[in-house]
This record gives sequence, structure tokens and C-alpha cells, in this order.
Amino acid sequence: MLKVKGLELAVSIDERYAKPLRAAKRAIRRLRTRASRRLVRGSNPAIVESPGAIERKRKIGVVAWYHTVDVGHGVTTPGFFDQRPVLHHYHLPESLAGQRALDVATFDGFWAFEFERRGAAEVIATDVQAFWDVDLSPARRACMATEELNHPVGTGFAIAHDLRQSRVKRQLVNVYELTPDRVGMFDLVMCSDLLLHLNNPIRALQRIRSVCRGWALIVDMYDPRLDPAGRDLVHYCGGVSETIWWTFSLTALEQMIRDAGFRSVRLLDRFELDSANAERLPPRAVFRADA
Repeated sequence: MLKVKGLELAVSIDERYAKPLRAAKRAIRRLRTRASRRLVRGSNPAIVESPGAIERKRKIGVVAWYHTVDVGHGVTTPGFFDQRPVLHHYHLPESLAGQRALDVATFDGFWAFEFERRGAAEVIATDVQAFWDVDLSPARRACMATEELNHPVGTGFAIAHDLRQSRVKRQLVNVYELTPDRVGMFDLVMCSDLLLHLNNPIRALQRIRSVCRGWALIVDMYDPRLDPAGRDLVHYCGGVSETIWWTFSLTALEQMIRDAGFRSVRLLDRFELDSANAERLPPRAVFRADA
């Protein structure tokens, strides 16, 4: 029906042409609806954000995050490192059902929560209590205020744990203190980006081996310039700058893992991980070590 200045005119259209016109009309209506929603969302984000998302953003806003962690309701923490885009490089099984997993030096807990998400029967996350317990050089320690040294490690973990309603168990255990009597034995042990921060990485690897009954993922940065001929080289940094003691050649890192007592060691992957400040960092190597 067409109405022009009070005059109504009935127009008959063949059904073959009417159906496409009706479909086009519906499509235009949907596009208009979506456009109006986008305008509302842009003018006042609070209208479209759920109360749960708003509360989560408020809680995570009090912490400087190292890991990007999904805390639900479409909210993620603003971590310095986001492991999610590079997860495939770690070659984790899709399911960890029935396995007992350990995340060494968990910090904000990304890996512990990931193991839980993949169905691990039990996940233990270990870490130190405060920055005082970190392997700091005397010169670095002398430059830090008492409040900084006493700053607790794990505030972010506690917030994410609560928001995710996680069942992961966090224990205050230094990597050098890992023993079967203290934490038990594990089917999977994760040690990621830790060795370069330790003044005794060999001892740490030995302690990790002591609680591993299955396999371990040992992931750390390496310097490809150190072994162009496959030599076992290590660069000593002294622990002053950013608490980094060493950079390893790829072959040295592999040999260190072998010397910790693992039955077999295999390089799974190499990749680069971007940081929040877009700083170009050395590549990472992923090793699987079987007990």
C-alpha cells in the first residue's frame, strides 16, 4: 500500500520480487538496531557493562599485574605479559584430567589457572612470601626501601583466585625448598621465566626434578648470539639490572636441564613473547623434560 497526499494506492508485486524486498527491509532494520546500540555503548559504557564486569574492574585496578588473567564477565587483568596468543607454543595437552600439576613461582597464577581450566585433578601454585625472599644481589637489595622488600607477592593471585572461584592451592615454598615431603609428587611441573632470575638455577632445576614423577615444562629466555656453533655458553649479568642473573645459550639451557637428572630432554618450540611496553625481548625456548 502506497499513500501520497491522502491518496492510497495499492500496488501488486509478483511474489518472486516481494520476498527479496521483505528480506532487504528486515536486514536494514537489523543494521539500524545494531548502529543505535553501538552509539549507546560509545556514549555510556556503563549501560552495557554488567554489574559483575564493573565490580571485577574495580577489584583488579588496585594491582600492577604481571600476567594477563581472565577473571570472568569479559574482563581480563592488564598484564605486562599476555600468554594467551602464544599458548600453542607450550604444547600442553588439551586435557589434564586426573593429573596433579605444580606451577613453580606462580606470581599472578596464569599457569596454575590454565592447568585448572584444562581439568587437572589438583593444582598447587608455589611462590615466595615477599620480595625480600627473591634472589636479589646485595647491591640491588641495598637500593630498595624496606616497604618495597616487604611488599607481599601474590596479591594479584588472591584477587584472580577469588574472582575465578578457583580451587588452586597456593603454598609459600621457595623453589630451592621443593621436596616430596613438603609438596608431594606431580605429574606435570611448570617452571616458566624463572631460571634467569635465580642465582642458583642448577639447584632450582634439581629441586624441580625431585618432585616430578611425570614430566616438566621448562621455559626460559635464551640468547641466540651465544651459541652460533652450538657451544654451551652462559652470559653472567650479575643480578643488578631487573634481577636478571643470566642469559643462556640454547644448548647450555638444555644441558642444565639434563644435568638436573631428567631422563630425557626435548626442545618443543621457540618463540617471541611481546610485552605491554612493546620492548623487544630475547626469544623463549620450551623444553619438555621427562622424569
